[in-house]
Amino acid sequence: MKGIEAMDIYAELGVRTIINAVGPATRLGGLPLSDEVVEAMRAAGARNVRMDELQEAAGAEIAGLLGAPAAYVTSGAAAALSLATAVCLAGDRPAAIDVLPEVAGPRRRAIIQRAHRDPYDHALTAVGAELVEIGYPGSTRPDELVRELDGRAALVLWRPGRGGDHLGIAEVCELAHAAGVPVLVDAAMDVPPLQRLREILDAGADLVAISAGKGFRGPHTAGILCGRADLVGAVALHHQDMDIRPRTWQRSEVTGADPVRGRHGIGRGMKVGREQIVGLLVALRAFVRDPGAHHRHGAQELADIRTGLHDDPRCTVRDGYEHHLDVPVLEIDVTASGRSADDVIRDLDRGTPRIHLGEDRAWQGVLTVNPQGLQPGDGAAFAKRFTEVLGG
Repeated sequence: MKGIEAMDIYAELGVRTIINAVGPATRLGGLPLSDEVVEAMRAAGARNVRMDELQEAAGAEIAGLLGAPAAYVTSGAAAALSLATAVCLAGDRPAAIDVLPEVAGPRRRAIIQRAHRDPYDHALTAVGAELVEIGYPGSTRPDELVRELDGRAALVLWRPGRGGDHLGIAEVCELAHAAGVPVLVDAAMDVPPLQRLREILDAGADLVAISAGKGFRGPHTAGILCGRADLVGAVALHHQDMDIRPRTWQRSEVTGADPVRGRHGIGRGMKVGREQIVGLLVALRAFVRDPGAHHRHGAQELADIRTGLHDDPRCTVRDGYEHHLDVPVLEIDVTASGRSADDVIRDLDRGTPRIHLGEDRAWQGVLTVNPQGLQPGDGAAFAKRFTEVLGG
């Protein structure tokens, strides 16, 4: 019923729905939410709570589910990177927090291996960090990191899964900690599986940014910042504000802690709603109960696509694996059709059903199907429409 109502709303607006074969893409609104998550978000939205208490209570349970020392819910992984950076730049010092993105003091640099650069680096520079690249695209040496770990270094940013002879997370943490510099890991695309997160934390990472709307299948606009309790504990000062008179502040009924005394920090525009916090928590509980569902989801749809295209000489279908998201995918090579991958993509978008799929290798004539956004029946519909498009 919920799906029908949503489709009716989209139809009223003149917006066509899509078969999402891309996966958890922001441009498509992320992944469909389970009825359990939607109902939890509805219930959370019906009543008010103190947000600092909700963050404390949910964060404690989320940390336990993840196996992390502490956790805080953010408005996506990019916001987690920004808030983590703000904490590394200004800590819990009110005067320093108030002036961001102007940085009070010399520690303003975020050290990053050249091969780890990414468009999401904006999440760091937006709050005042200065990026300093080390190494080359194919390799990074330990001494190149060590010489930048001076009194100007506020943090080191590290990303998983970058090819080349680069510094691993354990070596980065060892060198950075020797200089008293924290390490922030951007694992937005790489958790789940939870084992990866535990390996990153065990290697010494101080803060880890995670997306909640990918493998965990929580609200697409939710993220998690987890790691050292003292650093995670300072996030609220940059993110929340009591916005009431100091004389009326009351201690938290959850932890007994003094209330958040932040004003309107740089994270004010990154606020997270109670619906997002509760929806994420419920989704994470479901994931921990049955982590295998992450791989089972969409398996039948991939099988239907493989079967539907198996005998078509105009394309070649291969099984693949998306390492970052930890999911099986299909790779469809359309070069034998005589049509460019770009033309196929455009026709799939214009037709009915409207279909979007992965374009990362379109320049090689290969299109990718990620099953995370597929719903029952999408595989057969995809295969039927795809064969029509290949015919021009």
